[in-house]
Amino acid sequence: MFVQVTTFLIVTCAFFLSFRSAATFRKNVVLNVTLPFKAQSDPRVQKMIADYKKGNVFLTLLALGGGALILLAQEVSLFLVLFMVWIGMSLIGGILLVNSYSAKLMRLKGEEGWWAGPRDVIKVDLTVSREKGRLPVSKLWFLPATLISLGLLVWGQPTLALLGLGEVILFGLLYRISAREPARAYSEDSQINLALTKVSIQGWTFCWVALANGHACVFLCLALLFRHAPTSVFGWASTLTTLVTLLFIVFTGSSIQRRQNRLLHSFEPKLVVDEDHHWRGLLYDNPHDNRILVPKRFGFGMTINLGNKKGRAVFYGTMIGVGVLLLGLFLVFLALDTSDYALRITETEIVVQAPLYGFSFATEDIKSVSLVQNVPGGTRTNGAETGRYAIGNYTLWGLGPSKLYVYKNSPPYISIELPRLHVFFNTKTPEKTLEYFERLQEIVP
Repeated sequence: MFVQVTTFLIVTCAFFLSFRSAATFRKNVVLNVTLPFKAQSDPRVQKMIADYKKGNVFLTLLALGGGALILLAQEVSLFLVLFMVWIGMSLIGGILLVNSYSAKLMRLKGEEGWWAGPRDVIKVDLTVSREKGRLPVSKLWFLPATLISLGLLVWGQPTLALLGLGEVILFGLLYRISAREPARAYSEDSQINLALTKVSIQGWTFCWVALANGHACVFLCLALLFRHAPTSVFGWASTLTTLVTLLFIVFTGSSIQRRQNRLLHSFEPKLVVDEDHHWRGLLYDNPHDNRILVPKRFGFGMTINLGNKKGRAVFYGTMIGVGVLLLGLFLVFLALDTSDYALRITETEIVVQAPLYGFSFATEDIKSVSLVQNVPGGTRTNGAETGRYAIGNYTLWGLGPSKLYVYKNSPPYISIELPRLHVFFNTKTPEKTLEYFERLQEIVP
């Protein structure tokens, strides 16, 4: 339940902040509409912004209410399906809200003739193009995170090491995308264009470097606590790290916006391009723009240009990949939720029949078999755990490496001691568990 609640809160917070950013001017764009400076302080525009913010709060409260109902789902597979539906409805609701106010603002813009500049023009400031290669934070700052991850691998913590190296690669890719941000002309003054581009590239590249090193330090701390901290500590650490990462990305994006807006207002540049007709909510469709990824008009990060053939391939490929991944996760959890653990017992071998984490061992390796009313606490190293069951590999206090195939709050549990390994097993009913225990006692010397 803790994981589900914190996941809902983090996702809800992400949606709220992302759609809230549509009400903040970003290079003269607000509510997905480009406005000249003279229009930005208009009372009608300010009222639309205020009303939109209220609508976003209302949608967030609705999302929290829906999330509270979904938390009642007991099975992980059902929770996953409902969670995906909830995310889809929250996303659609936010986009519809943005599009509604964007349409109102576009009508006002047309009535007042607030056109910011020529349409279907993509201009590149060549001065910025020559200089922007010097702008990113040095990629050498990824070295500490890489060394920490390799150190964890040498230390014997392969899971944390691989997670660390994976995040170095992930943040490295985001760094590369940010460092290669195309040079755009926001003003006829190249120095202003360079300053705006510098703020964006330096801000985002610093963000990805800082997160890579910060996450590596978190993994190092978890490795130090690995043999002593309970499982709940890792849940809290994961949740806190995710929340801090989200807030840091939001803070970076907001800081970049504020700095760019100050520059634009200080010099009052003449805007070059009005691209409103190429945007539909979160989607960008401009066949005249050869970029695959473009900065979002609201929210944080990049979006795909559907007017580009490669962009369409990336977009639809990603959608198919995510769909296949979600279907796979659903099938995995469905198997875990619906299957019952069983033992196949012969004179020479014991086979634990369980989804994904089946296990077998020789009868002669059994040192002892006993019934216990409680399973010792510990840390899950590989497996799955919910409020109803625990399955997979664990490190238990006082016992060391162990394998769990247990339904929680359904004692007794069969404890099987093997060389350098303990196995805990039970079924959904005490009667079936006792039956397995009696059969084990018959073959164990």
